[in-house]
Amino acid sequence: MELTATRRWFAVLGYVALYSFAMASLSVRANDLQEGAEISAGNWEQMKSQTFEGKTIESMVSDKIQMMVREYGLKITLKHSEPMTYGNAIMDATARYSGQVKYDPQTRKVSGYVAGIPFPDYKAIEAAPPEQAGDMLIYNWFYAGVADGDYTGCYGPYATLQIDPAKGIERIQGASATVFRTMGRTSGGPTQVGDDPNVRKLQVIVFDSPYDIAGLGIYRVVYDDGRVDDLYAYVKSVRRVRRLSGGSWMDTLAGTDILNDDTYSFTGHPIWYPRIELKEKRWVLWPVHSQPIKTHDLDEVLDYKNPPYWNFINNAWEPRQVYVIEVTTPDGHPYGKKITYMDAELPAALWTEAYTRSGEFWRIIYSTYGPEPPKPGEGGPALYQLYNFGAWDVRYAHGNYMDCGQWDSNLQLQVKDISPRLLIDAANGKRIGQKTQFGKGP
Repeated sequence: MELTATRRWFAVLGYVALYSFAMASLSVRANDLQEGAEISAGNWEQMKSQTFEGKTIESMVSDKIQMMVREYGLKITLKHSEPMTYGNAIMDATARYSGQVKYDPQTRKVSGYVAGIPFPDYKAIEAAPPEQAGDMLIYNWFYAGVADGDYTGCYGPYATLQIDPAKGIERIQGASATVFRTMGRTSGGPTQVGDDPNVRKLQVIVFDSPYDIAGLGIYRVVYDDGRVDDLYAYVKSVRRVRRLSGGSWMDTLAGTDILNDDTYSFTGHPIWYPRIELKEKRWVLWPVHSQPIKTHDLDEVLDYKNPPYWNFINNAWEPRQVYVIEVTTPDGHPYGKKITYMDAELPAALWTEAYTRSGEFWRIIYSTYGPEPPKPGEGGPALYQLYNFGAWDVRYAHGNYMDCGQWDSNLQLQVKDISPRLLIDAANGKRIGQKTQFGKGP
């Protein structure tokens, strides 16, 4: 009975969201820019005061994204906003279990979590003190990760590019990425698997080409209770997998400028950061409903032929409400702080601005998203998956671009299938997926 009532509550929320979008459409001003209009450095001054869905362009583009448009050739193609949907399994688990989740402001830890989104009442989050609200928003991302299924494999043509914004692409590396959720599972069967109930997920990111870096990557065991991750890497010279120090979550991801902590904008446990504070809720433009990438030719996803050679393309930008969250990093972390823009409908970090300890702007770590049709038997609306991921580093004039060729979710894999052995397999040219080459490129 309780579950039914809660599902009705979600249905009401869904109706309210759709009604709000309908009313927003009706309130669009007659002189609004049209969908498909492009904003660039050449027309920024003319476009910034114009409106889209009743809001000025300038008000929806953060200072640092404005800088990328005006100085780094980023182009924004407008698209009308759409509501983001939850998968049925996530929604059911949230309705069933979120009522028992507790946040302790003294320890900053969460208890009672089983599955789904731990804190779905965003009005309650907004009413909480800013430090608690920041923690709760990050916990929604930390636990739910609704962009992922219980198993998410990014393989097939998954490429990482090293980019010199003055010269072009320096290097293309093939890789695969795997996330296996051991806690909070929603695809059927038990909600927790594995021997340790405090293991939250297993994660592997590993390069398999070119040959000189094959096997370079990390295997990570991520805990729920605040323990530092267990990290393992393949040492090519001795052909063995070795355990890394606990502080490696702040090191750079093999072969890139991006920190291990930058994956999806956040990798660390919330309590590892001394302070996480909700600063504001605002509107921004960002791609979350772009067309699925098909052939994965670089020509379709990246403007690699024109300086600064790192801008993603063919992504449609729509108005999104976001929470702006300031994250203070711990001693020893390369950054002094992060400013993260998290979608207000779906707990997904859209982009993060990283700053040095002296407050100098360093880089943007971004993620664009798109809907992934449910697999046979899953039913319900789409899940959202990562389309593009990368970094624009203005301090050291360097960029990274990562593109996932094929996502697979909820394959029938077991805990034993996700082991450090995957690093050795990559070193020997093996990959979980079937396709081994990226699409056409330079």
